[in-house]
This record gives sequence, structure tokens and C-alpha cells, in this order.
Amino acid sequence: MEGVGRGSGYSSSNSKIGLAFSSGFFGFFAHAGFLAAIRDVEIAPTAYSGASSGAIIAAMAACEMSDQTIAEILFALRKEDFWDPDPWYVILRKALGFFRGYTGYLNGKGFERLLENIPERRIENCEKPLAIAATNLTERKEAIFSRGDLIKAVQASGAVPILFKPVEIAGSLYVDGGVSNKCPLKALADLVELDTIIVHFIASENVGRRGNEFLGKKMTPWHIQCISVNIARHEAYRRQLELVRMRDVEVLEVRTDVPALGPNKLKQGRAAYDGAKAATLKTLKGKFPLHLKSSS
Repeated sequence: MEGVGRGSGYSSSNSKIGLAFSSGFFGFFAHAGFLAAIRDVEIAPTAYSGASSGAIIAAMAACEMSDQTIAEILFALRKEDFWDPDPWYVILRKALGFFRGYTGYLNGKGFERLLENIPERRIENCEKPLAIAATNLTERKEAIFSRGDLIKAVQASGAVPILFKPVEIAGSLYVDGGVSNKCPLKALADLVELDTIIVHFIASENVGRRGNEFLGKKMTPWHIQCISVNIARHEAYRRQLELVRMRDVEVLEVRTDVPALGPNKLKQGRAAYDGAKAATLKTLKGKFPLHLKSSS
């Protein structure tokens, strides 16, 4: 099945279903596989939300880009397509000034060009309602974009601190939405009235295990900081989950647990896509056997 059109969803209850995509470093391959599975069982979501890598696929889904088109874009991705650091002498000069005013390694122009594959330019012009999470550095708060410049909003949501320079929108500087909002679940419930939200949740690797193994690693303070921040993000998500369920919205979490990727592991993207798709199909058929049509 290449894509899904308006009104083609299969559900015996005709319930309104939203999809939420969590943040996850280079998790867009897995998110795209999850989306392909959703479409294979002919669920037609009412609305979408996403943070960081999840915002990319949420935007593509809200514009109803086909699975084939999404896969072609992702599988053709190369590091040099988005890896646009400042020249070494600029970095050296900033280092001599103790990095005062230096906001990130990558300029983000390559990332912005990749996002131009998305057919719409305004969030409100998408085929389906869309909420994109970002973090407003200037105003020191999380932000949800449901209107405005689509490319800028997605770029802001994916601007990983230190790696990417912040994105300026209307005078404010924005970075990765996953910093303040691991998965914009409540934003999706606020956007439209829903009966069910299906979440593709990519857990942070260092939160999924217990113990003090970080004490034996190099740069131990860095690992402590990283784990602490991820715990806070996950706990905030859990609070959102409770609030949404208190509204009588059913929430189904799908965790596909495919290997984590990075800029130097893009060739493994197809395996992550296929693995996430297979895991999602298994989860959906186990949870909603009466609502879903078998995938061929």
C-alpha cells in the first residue's frame, strides 16, 4: 500500500484516532516504518503531533505524503546532505573567545533544504491538523506550533542543542522540541477531539536500564547530566499521559525498540524502518483485532 487517502480509514467504531511521534535521535526511520504499518491496516488518523525527529514524520503524514515518497527521501539520505559545520577557523576563533556567542556546530541550512521535500509551507494548509513541539530559549518555555511556517517549525523542533544552531522564529530562538516535550501528547489532545491516540514512543537509551554502570564510564559527569535530563523528560511525558487518559482518551503506546541510529549509521535506516513496521503491525493486531484489516 503506497499511501492513504482522505476518508479511507478502516474502523468498526469510526473512532477519531490521532498519531503522536516522540523525539528520538535520528528516529525518523523507525517513525516512518510505524506510519507505514498504521496505513497498512488502513487506519486514517484525524490529526498528528511530533517532537524532534518525530516532527519530521508527523509533518509528512499530515501532508499525506505517500509511504513510497517518504521512504525514498529517507533511504537516499546521506550525512553530507545535512552536515554543514562552520569552517575550522571560525570554530577556532570562537574557542579562543571561550565560545562566547557560538550557538551550535551545524548551521542547519542542509537540514532546511531536506525539509523542502515536504509539499506544504504552512502548518494550517496541511491535509490534517498538526502540532509540532519546540523549546523556546528566549522565553524559557516549551512551544507548540499548530499554525505558521511549517519548515521553520520542523527545523526548530529538530535543532538538537550544541549540534545545531537554534532556529529564529518571530524574534525568539528555538531548539529541539524533545528537550522540553518528549512527546506532545497533550498538544494533540488539545488540537482536536479524539477517542484514541496511538503513540510511537522511542525511549532514551540510558533510561531503559537501571543501576550505576555510568560510574565506570569515562566523562561520568556528562553521563549523570544526560541521564538526569532524560529522566525529567520521561516523567513529564508520563504526567501528560495521565492527563490525557483522564479525558477518557484511550492511549496506545507502540515501542518498536529498533537499534538507535546516528549520522554515521544512516545505511542501517532501512533495517530500522522494516523492523519498526513489523513490530507495529504485531502490536496493533494484538490490541485491536476487531478494528484492523489484515495487511497483505
